[in-house]
Amino acid sequence: MKRVEIDKGRNLVVLTFNNNFYPKELIEQSALDFKDVCDCNFQDEKLILKPKSSEVDLNNLGYEFYNYLLGLAKS
Repeated sequence: MKRVEIDKGRNLVVLTFNNNFYPKELIEQSALDFKDVCDCNFQDEKLILKPKSSEVDLNNLGYEFYNYLLGLAKS
């Protein structure tokens, strides 16, 4: 299963999470922290990130979100 899927046609990134590893509350907090950069829609184990600007690099957005999430998890 691919954890970061890029849909250039719809200009969005879909992230897939393991609910046993990433608590839902932590994912939701990270999504709130990304609200200035993109619109986030979290359902079950998928998060859709839709950038608010065309300057956001879709290739990096999903991985940046995962890195941020891991940083919060370590805190």
